[in-house]
Amino acid sequence: MPTTPNPSQPALEHFLCCVCGGSTAGAEDSVLLAVTSPKGPTEQWLGAHAEHLNDLLAPGFAVEVHRM
Repeated sequence: MPTTPNPSQPALEHFLCCVCGGSTAGAEDSVLLAVTSPKGPTEQWLGAHAEHLNDLLAPGFAVEVHRM
């Protein structure tokens, strides 16, 4: 599990959407994805609009945004 940044804390910086390339700042459906590797402690963080991810996911998979 990634240790930084802490996904349970509000993101202090916004990322560009990894699908459309647009800013996620102010987007109601902004999500932060952590990509990890079983081969080591490296991690990659990606920002995205949930709507754009849902357009790409296989049937039966969906990204839902829940405000805490």
